[in-house]
Amino acid sequence: MPRKHRVILLAAGLLLAGLQSSSAKTAKEWLREIDHNMVMESAQYKATMIVHLPSGQERSFEMDCKVVGEKYAMMEYTEPKRDAGTRYLKRDEELWIYFPRVDRTMLIQGHMLRQGVQGGDMSFEDMTESKPWEELYDAEIVEENENSVTIRLTAFDNTVSYPFRELVLDKHTGLPMLEISSDASGEPIKETEILEFKQIGDRNFPTSVIIRSRLTENKWTKFIMSDVDLDVNFDESQFTKRALEE
Repeated sequence: MPRKHRVILLAAGLLLAGLQSSSAKTAKEWLREIDHNMVMESAQYKATMIVHLPSGQERSFEMDCKVVGEKYAMMEYTEPKRDAGTRYLKRDEELWIYFPRVDRTMLIQGHMLRQGVQGGDMSFEDMTESKPWEELYDAEIVEENENSVTIRLTAFDNTVSYPFRELVLDKHTGLPMLEISSDASGEPIKETEILEFKQIGDRNFPTSVIIRSRLTENKWTKFIMSDVDLDVNFDESQFTKRALEE
């Protein structure tokens, strides 16, 4: 091949590589896409939560949920019968629980919000989380191929539930199909796998996830959402102690 042609081909190759490089998304751009798909400004849905304990015992719960960003959330158990009517009200950093059998309301605050609901691996914070990760984490790409990208998240401060997260993001859906959440020391606490998602408007929204404990063997929680309605215009009166105890 003449030298002139080789030079032209080399220049064309370098130009193409530059174009491919410049078109690749940054970690922050991928994080923004995750937030677009998963962050709920407001939502209403029904949910089934299955808690699998190390003993092999399983508990199943049905609930109705309403969420308004990080500010408000209301959840009411509908099944099983012994828990039906029990309600949770979240207002900012406070969590109120109403027990209809004894007509009693109890306040939970701070780190108690991070305890597993019904002994499972999903906390009330997990269930109502809606703050964009872009506001909480610095993001770094650690591995990438044609179909997926692995992103490491490091929190700007350690007040968040999980100071470190590692995500395996599906490039086609813009969803973290696998997430490993770690504590402040970097010790993995749990892993979350998206099992199903639904296209709602221009979002790919997860509707079924399984959360596996990394601290206890054979312990997991499955959370399944149905009748999902996003961007609902709620009245604030639906998230008061009066509404909780009615």
